[in-house]
Amino acid sequence: MDIVYTNRNFYPDEIRVLKTLKKQKEKERGGRVKLYHFFIAGLLGAGLTYITAMLPDSIWTFIFGTLAVLSFAFIVFGSYEMYKSKKRCRAFLYQLNSIIDKAEVSVCRINAKRIAIAPEYEDESDLYIIELGENEVLHLWDAQYNLKKKFPCLDFDIYGEEFSMLTGRQIYPLSGKVEPLQISSRAKWNFMKEHEIAEHLEIEKVSFDALLEKYTSCA
Repeated sequence: MDIVYTNRNFYPDEIRVLKTLKKQKEKERGGRVKLYHFFIAGLLGAGLTYITAMLPDSIWTFIFGTLAVLSFAFIVFGSYEMYKSKKRCRAFLYQLNSIIDKAEVSVCRINAKRIAIAPEYEDESDLYIIELGENEVLHLWDAQYNLKKKFPCLDFDIYGEEFSMLTGRQIYPLSGKVEPLQISSRAKWNFMKEHEIAEHLEIEKVSFDALLEKYTSCA
C-alpha cells in the first residue's frame, strides 16, 4: 500500500531553501570554465605546435607536441562538458522555477504513534518503522543519510518525489524530536535474509508490536 499525497502551500523556510538553491544553480550555469580559457588554450596549442615543428627530433619535440595535443583536447572536451553542464542547469532551473511558481508542494502528512529504528548493518541504510495506527506501519528508509538532525519525530510531512529530488530533503518535521525504539542492526540484517522486507514509503498492514517482535527474534 502506497502513501497518499496532497498539496499545501509552502512554509517560509521552504521558500528560502528553494530561492537559495536557485541562486546556487544560476551561479553554476555560468560555469567555472569561461570562453577566454578556450581562447588561451587555442593560442597555447598553436604556439606549441609551431615550436614542435621548428625543433629537431628530440625529447623536447615529444614534450611540446604532447602539450599541444592536450591544449586542443581541452578545447574539444572542455566545450562539450560546458555544454552538458549548462544544459543540466537549465533543466534543473526550469523544474525549480515551475515549483516556485506553483507555490505549492506535494506532501503526505504523518501523525505517528510510535517509531522504531533499525540502524544500518552494512550499506543498506537506516530503516524507520513508523506506527500509523492499529495494524498499520510505514517503512521509511534513510538512503540519503540526512534525516537524523530533526528526526525521528511523531508529526511530519513526507515530501513528494519532485521536491525531494530537487532539494535532497525527505521530510519536514512538525513536532519535536523523540527517542525511537531500538532494533539491533544485526537483527534487521538477519530479518532481511529470511523475509521479504518492505520498500521505501511502503505501508504494511501489520501490528507494530508484532513486527518488532519478528525483528528481535532474528537477533
